[in-house]
Amino acid sequence: MLRVSDETRERVQRLARMEFGGVSVNEAIERLLDEHWENAALVAMARFRTEDQQGWAEYLAEAEGLAAADAAPVDAWQGE
Repeated sequence: MLRVSDETRERVQRLARMEFGGVSVNEAIERLLDEHWENAALVAMARFRTEDQQGWAEYLAEAEGLAAADAAPVDAWQGE
């Protein structure tokens, strides 16, 4: 069980209703936690980019290499 004040409970219920289309309070909290994680990841990546420019360049190069590996394979039977 999660103990919260009446005010907090009402805020989460209002958020669930107004921002998330009436989902359950549990679902609203899960969405808020997911949003928090995404924001924290974005902040960490921005910090990485500014504080370690060499590491960032290596990260981008590796990502480009992995993206190239995701390219659709050529079908040898079609002569392409």
